[in-house]
Amino acid sequence: MNRITYIKIAGKSYPMSFSLGASKKIVEKYGSAEKMKSSLAKAKDAEKIDIVIDMMELLISQGCAYKNYFEKDIPAPEDAPIVDGKWTALPKEAMEIAIGIYDINDMADKIMECIGTGSNKEVEAKPEGKNMQATQE
Repeated sequence: MNRITYIKIAGKSYPMSFSLGASKKIVEKYGSAEKMKSSLAKAKDAEKIDIVIDMMELLISQGCAYKNYFEKDIPAPEDAPIVDGKWTALPKEAMEIAIGIYDINDMADKIMECIGTGSNKEVEAKPEGKNMQATQE
């Protein structure tokens, strides 16, 4: 199952991951992912911008770390943010330059998508002996 969501910023596709590390930081700051979502939904103007930028920085850094650890041998797309052979996260300051005010709602939607993707459980079912015999006969 793919746990990565991509977001395009300044012509590059950045990976975002709602990992255990991201979850831990969200819980430390907001109490839970649900409370963070609620804060984002209720936030106005500057507060919403801060939440979006903070979340984007966290999720992108986790996405780049995932790519560098587990997918380093997989060829990267042409628009990947690769620097010296490594996926490189976009710092907060660069995001504040690259992202426009009218992009904030789209970015918030991508954050929610990433959290949804990262929250999905990966389940692998194995047939049991009895059922397996019945299907083979």
